[in-house]
Amino acid sequence: MSRRGDIGAMWWIYGLLAVLSLLWLVPVATVVMSALRPLGEIRDGWWNLAGATFTIDNFLGAWNEADLGSKTVNSFIITGFSVASTISIGALASYAFVRLRFRGRGLIYFLLISTMIVPVQIILIPLLPWFRTLGFAEGSWQPFLGMVLVHSAFGLGWAVFMMGSFMAAVPTELTEAGQIDGAGHFDIFRRIILPLALPGIVSFAIIDFVFVWNDLLLGLTLLDADHAPLTVGIANLQSAHLAQQDVISAGALLAILPPLALFVALNRYYVRGLFSGGVK
Repeated sequence: MSRRGDIGAMWWIYGLLAVLSLLWLVPVATVVMSALRPLGEIRDGWWNLAGATFTIDNFLGAWNEADLGSKTVNSFIITGFSVASTISIGALASYAFVRLRFRGRGLIYFLLISTMIVPVQIILIPLLPWFRTLGFAEGSWQPFLGMVLVHSAFGLGWAVFMMGSFMAAVPTELTEAGQIDGAGHFDIFRRIILPLALPGIVSFAIIDFVFVWNDLLLGLTLLDADHAPLTVGIANLQSAHLAQQDVISAGALLAILPPLALFVALNRYYVRGLFSGGVK
C-alpha cells in the first residue's frame, strides 16, 4: 500500500474513533446536564438549552436526602482498608509465587487464580449467613472488617495475577546480586522488587479502588443503613414510585470524584504500568 493510502486509512481510523468518542460522551453529558438543571427542564429534554437554568440544589438535595456525608466516610473506610490489605497480602504472595519454590506452589496458585472467574452473585447467598455467624453483621466496626475481608478475598487473585507479572519481569540478576551482598528475601522484596514493580502495584491499586468504591451488590446485601457505602445511598434515592433523575445524577457525579482524583494523581504510574513490559 502506498504512503497516501496509509495516510487515508489513518484518517478513517481517527474519524471512526472521534465518532465513537462523541457517542461515549452522550451518557456523560446526560448525567452532567441532569445534575445541573431542574427536574422539569430535564423532562422536556436536557439538550434543549432555550431558557435553561442551572443550579446546585440537586447536589445539596442528594447530599441531604441520602446522607451522603456519612456514607462517603463509610466508602472511604471500606475501600481504603480493602485496597491496602489486598495490596499488602497480594504483593507478598506475588513475590513468593514468582521467586520462591515450595511444595504445592502450582496447585495453590491455580486455586487462587480460579477465584477470578467466580461471580459474586454465585456465593452471595451462602456468604450472607457466614457473615452473620462470624458476627460481622452487628457492631460498630465489625461490618467494616467483614467487608474488608470479603473484598480482599475477591481481589487477591487479581492482585497476584497482575503484580506477579510485574515482579517476574524484574531481572533475576538484581535479586542474585542482593543475595550475594547478604540480603534476605524481605530485604530483596522491599529494596529491589517493590521499587521496580511500583507501576504495576499502582495500576492494580487504581483498578481495585474503583472496583471496591463502585460496589453496590455486596454493600446492599451485607451491610445495614449505618454502615452502607455511598453507592447504596445513591441507589436509595430511586424507588418504584419516585424517579429523581436530577438528584441521582448529582449524587453520581459526587461519587465519581474520588476515583477521578486518584486516577489524575497517579496517572503517570498507571500509564507506565500499562506499557511496562511492552519493550524489552
